[in-house]
Amino acid sequence: MNVQMESHLFWGKNSPLGSLTGAALLIVASGRIVFAIICSLALVWVYGFTLTAAKLGGEYFPRWGRNAVFLFISSLAAGIFLILLWILNPVMAMESSFFVFLVPVVFIASGIYNRTLEYDMGEVISQAMAEALILGVLVLGLSLVREPLGFGSISFPGFDIIRFAKNEPLRFLQASSGALIILGYVIAVYRHFRNEITRSEDD
Repeated sequence: MNVQMESHLFWGKNSPLGSLTGAALLIVASGRIVFAIICSLALVWVYGFTLTAAKLGGEYFPRWGRNAVFLFISSLAAGIFLILLWILNPVMAMESSFFVFLVPVVFIASGIYNRTLEYDMGEVISQAMAEALILGVLVLGLSLVREPLGFGSISFPGFDIIRFAKNEPLRFLQASSGALIILGYVIAVYRHFRNEITRSEDD
């Protein structure tokens, strides 16, 4: 695999599906569409806030314990996001707090701050938004399968849950095991296409 392929946002080794970074977040936040939307917004906010702070004050951060500094900043960003969400909807903030505080862990595990040290501010922001959106779209895509098929309903922020089935069609999708099954199929398809692209790049 060439260097360009390794660093590719979606097919590279550091992509969310390539490294399985955020697998727990994918499962927890994809139970409902409304949770997936909130998770996507939290990802964009935390990634953007943390990397902007890192770029502006990175030279003042200590060389040792840098992970702890980034974890603190990303956790602070997640806390601010929850406070803003609490102002809009306290119940939604309480229900979303667990997976929102998983976002800083996913951020640290991705190692994106080490990969963007040499970028300028514009490139850092675009890279942060791209990686956060990729993971957010994955969470949203999984929720679009799990909620309608597992709960027989659709939920959006600011609206009541819309039920279109009296009985849950595929109840097992509500559980984490159902999410793991779907995620397994998605990863299998992803790796198939990644291998095909890798072969074409090598040729």
